[in-house]
Amino acid sequence: MKTLIHEIGVIDKVGNKHPVCFNKGLNVVTGKSSTGKSALIEIFDYCFGSSEDTVPKGVITDSAAIYYVCLQVNEQNMVIARRPNVKNKAFFHSEEGYFPSKIQENYFDSCYFIEMGKYKKYLRSFFLDIDDVDESLSAREKRRNKAKLATPSIRSFMSFILQHQNLVANKHALFYRFDEKIKRDQAIEHTKIFLGLVNQDFFILSQERERLRAELNSLKREQDANKRVAEKQKQRVAPVLTQLYAMMGFEDEPVSAPQVLRNPQDAKDRLDKLIVSENIVHNSNALSQSYNQLKRELATKTAKLRKFQRQATSINKHIDEEVRFVENSLKFKSPEKVQIATSVCPFCQTEQEHLKHSAEQLQRAIAKISSSLAHTKPMKAKFESTLVAVKRDIELFSKEVNMLNNQIMEIEKSEKQLAEQKSLYEAVLMTKARLFMLLETLNLADDAELENRFSTIKQDLVDIDKKLKKYNIQKGLADASEKVNKYMAEIGMHFEFEESYQPINLHFSFETFDLYHKTISGEKIYLRSMGSGANWLYCHVTLFLAIHRYFAELGDKCSIPSVLFLDQPTQVYFPNFKRDNSETFTEQKIADKDLRTENERAIDEDIIAVENLFSQLSIYCDTVENSNGFSPQIIVTDHADDLTLSNGVQFEDLVNGNRWRKRGLIDPVPPKN
Repeated sequence: MKTLIHEIGVIDKVGNKHPVCFNKGLNVVTGKSSTGKSALIEIFDYCFGSSEDTVPKGVITDSAAIYYVCLQVNEQNMVIARRPNVKNKAFFHSEEGYFPSKIQENYFDSCYFIEMGKYKKYLRSFFLDIDDVDESLSAREKRRNKAKLATPSIRSFMSFILQHQNLVANKHALFYRFDEKIKRDQAIEHTKIFLGLVNQDFFILSQERERLRAELNSLKREQDANKRVAEKQKQRVAPVLTQLYAMMGFEDEPVSAPQVLRNPQDAKDRLDKLIVSENIVHNSNALSQSYNQLKRELATKTAKLRKFQRQATSINKHIDEEVRFVENSLKFKSPEKVQIATSVCPFCQTEQEHLKHSAEQLQRAIAKISSSLAHTKPMKAKFESTLVAVKRDIELFSKEVNMLNNQIMEIEKSEKQLAEQKSLYEAVLMTKARLFMLLETLNLADDAELENRFSTIKQDLVDIDKKLKKYNIQKGLADASEKVNKYMAEIGMHFEFEESYQPINLHFSFETFDLYHKTISGEKIYLRSMGSGANWLYCHVTLFLAIHRYFAELGDKCSIPSVLFLDQPTQVYFPNFKRDNSETFTEQKIADKDLRTENERAIDEDIIAVENLFSQLSIYCDTVENSNGFSPQIIVTDHADDLTLSNGVQFEDLVNGNRWRKRGLIDPVPPKN
């Protein structure tokens, strides 16, 4: 999203304004240590909804009453602000243009401060219009309090925008806020939204697809249930129809059971004409014959049922016996040796051998039995499978016996009613009503309304699938990664990576957010495995320049602001500048030179590398603007100054008055005399 920061500043406690103004493209804020350079990135982060006020403690935090940012998103200008250590409210005011003179202490009226949750959502609306990112409503139902998934937040933008001093050359981390797993996962998950690969319609369609699939499955279960009921009722039609004909005294079947089942409605119309009092044959014994036939069938079926029940009892007994047999056989062990006493005649002292022979025979018999037991094949599995088949037969014949018994009871009931002086025709009508009720249930299997609803939902699903097919997320992320990799190759070749990593071949994935260098042999060397702070710095810079070039190419499709902060990127070359208190950068270079050992690289070589870094940033901004009509705004806060850029751009133009060697963002108040 095309974004331009006009101004970042502080209103102090006495009402004075301390602004830092920026232009499009590359901006540099340079100065010595402890002047507030790193505070700018923290002020921006805080104004964009950070829950913590991480502005470095010191003169700024002691003096500040309001932190503010004046920026432009597309054509909309706005001022956002926060009060130090006030976490629950933030200031928002839209403007027709950029009017720096308006931004004074009285500008920040309390009526423009709104609750933080509403503030974040309102600010997000200028970059992204989305409210619900659940693809599954059933998954939402399972969450605590049926909570929605976290929607994309302006906080997630910061991972793509801010490279803090402790991050810009870090080998263990690439993205701000990724040290917290929840925030990391959310940023990665929402990337498809940030890149414009999906929108609110995608999530609405996904939810609707899930709902329709659930409804389709429900209708399918209803259809199956109706079919099962209809099949069950079909089996009851023939007996009731037979009883009806018997009560009417019909010898033949005017409408056969198969005809009734084929067309229930037509059968009802025909039976309505047949089953009338005039057609009753009062002297017929058809009902008695039907009754006797049912009794015979009941006796036959009952006999078979009893047979299967006895068979099941016998099988269960055999299973129990085998279980006991196996348990006992495990306890049986053949003795390893047998002690035999010698039998001696008391008179002649002659030893008898027959006892010894008997013992040996007994030992052989015991060994044979043990061997037989060990090789006995178990029969339990066969018994159990047979038992299952018998139980099925028992269930089947039980149903048939119950059905026959019910038919007999119905005839007996009708006979009893006749005996109680009730009309035969009245009994016939009751049986007819029972038959027609059964025929009504047969229509459940052919419910036209249900079938139409089924067809409508299937067509709706086809239409939704066609629409969702346009959102090819995996291909979109792969194409985005490929574009970024291409841009990294173009950008990285201009940085001074170590010889072992040349030509640099960086690869990044929007699905995993991993970055690695791929060697000629195909080996992947991840950032954490690389050596040298310069390599880590260039990996960070190359990646972020490449992704912001891709964001610029997407234009308004990308919701991430086109802003990049690089805080102290040259620290890998000037580690001693942490104690930079010199009046000029030249003086600090001389001081740094004196502190370097013989084994360290000459400061002039590092200056050349730093000048190349800033030259490439400047060239990058020009290139992207020429290609896309605008360039990401890059704000670098650093000690480096008085550099000569290779593209002819004057470093002084990039600094634009933001040189803090004799002053800072807020100068300390001199002590009173």
